[in-house]
Amino acid sequence: MGKDLSIPILAVILLLVGITSSAYVYANQIDNQSLRNFDINIILINDQEFIIEDLFSSFEIREIDSLDETGIALDYLITSFDIDCPSCHSYKIIGDDGYSQTVNWDNLKNGVLTYDKLVVFSDLPKSFNVKNVVEIEVI
Repeated sequence: MGKDLSIPILAVILLLVGITSSAYVYANQIDNQSLRNFDINIILINDQEFIIEDLFSSFEIREIDSLDETGIALDYLITSFDIDCPSCHSYKIIGDDGYSQTVNWDNLKNGVLTYDKLVVFSDLPKSFNVKNVVEIEVI
């Protein structure tokens, strides 16, 4: 009799944990989006706002053949902001979902920002790619 009752109780507990965790993740995504309040075409680079179309009309485009991606060369983008010693800093790339990756200057030289606001690197694993980039922070 004890086993017959414990299995349904365990199933209900697992369902409640799953529902609660899903609600928590959903609430955090809503909070992240409302806190950032970024326009879909805006990207924040070194505390300055830019429209993605303006960036693509102003900067050199680089193609990464091994990944079949084309975009703005991240090293050219960063050096245009008068940052003292770009190689002395790290760069945190943040997506609209809160996902972020921190890279160094050598990695940044092998990366591009695509028109779809995807950052990819030819020398790093795919886990370093960031979708829907909203900010590039100089650390």
